[in-house]
Amino acid sequence: MNLKYISIGALAIIAALFYFMSESSKATAERLKKAEISHQQRLEQNKIDEEKAKKSLEAQRIQTEKARALKAEQDKLNSQKQAKEFEQQQQVRIQSGIKKIEDKVKELAFDPTSTQFRNQKGNCGEVNGKNRYGGYTGFKKYIYSPETDTVSLESLDKFYTADVMQILWDAQCP
Repeated sequence: MNLKYISIGALAIIAALFYFMSESSKATAERLKKAEISHQQRLEQNKIDEEKAKKSLEAQRIQTEKARALKAEQDKLNSQKQAKEFEQQQQVRIQSGIKKIEDKVKELAFDPTSTQFRNQKGNCGEVNGKNRYGGYTGFKKYIYSPETDTVSLESLDKFYTADVMQILWDAQCP
C-alpha cells in the first residue's frame, strides 16, 4: 500500500511538474509573443521616425535653399543699390565739374549772367553770350584744361580760330 501511495505521490509530483512546465511554457510563449509584438512596434516606430527625419531634412533643405535664394536676392538688391549710389555720386561729381567749368567760362564773358551752355561733355562744350551791344554772339566751342585750369574759347583771339578749335575739339572732346 505504501508503494501505491508512493506511486500516486510520484504521479502527482510528475503531473504537477508537467503542469508547471506547461504553464511555464505558456508564460514563456506569452512573453515571447509580447516581445515579438513589442519588436514589431519598435520597427514600425523606427520607420515612422525615419520618415519624420527624412521630412525634417527635406524641410531644412528647402529652408536652406529659400534662405540662400533670399540672400542672393538681397545681395543683388544691395549691389544694385550700391551701383545706383555710385552712379549718383558720379553724376554729382560730373555736375560739380560742369559747374566749375561753367564758372571758369563765365569769367571770360562780357555778361556772365547771360551765358548759355549746350553740348557739354567732359571738359568741352559750347557757350553763347551777349556782346557789348547786348546781342548774342552765337554758340562758340570751348575746351577746359584741368591741368592748367584754363579755358580755350573759339575766336577769343586770333589763335583760337574755328579751324584750330575744331582740331583741338576732335583731339580732346568725346
